[in-house]
Amino acid sequence: MKFVVRTAIALAAVASSPAFAAGSVEDQCRAAVRAEMKGPNCRVVNPSSKTLSGDPCGIATAGTETMTYTNKVIACVKRGGPGK
Repeated sequence: MKFVVRTAIALAAVASSPAFAAGSVEDQCRAAVRAEMKGPNCRVVNPSSKTLSGDPCGIATAGTETMTYTNKVIACVKRGGPGK
C-alpha cells in the first residue's frame, strides 16, 4: 500500500511540473510563432500533414518564410518563451 501511495505522489509531481505539462520552451515558441504567422488554428509544433504545400499551417522549407519563422522562434526561446 505504501508503494502505491508513493508512486501516485511521484507521478502527480511529474505530471504537474511545467516542463511535463507544457512541453519544452522551444516547442511552445514554435507553436506560438506558427500561430502568429499562419493563424490561431495553427498553434501546433509541427503540422500533421506530410506535404507542406497542402497544409495551411505548413512553413515552406526554403525562402524568406523559413528564415522569418526560424528567427522568431530563436528570439522567443531567448526571451524564455512566448509572452515574455
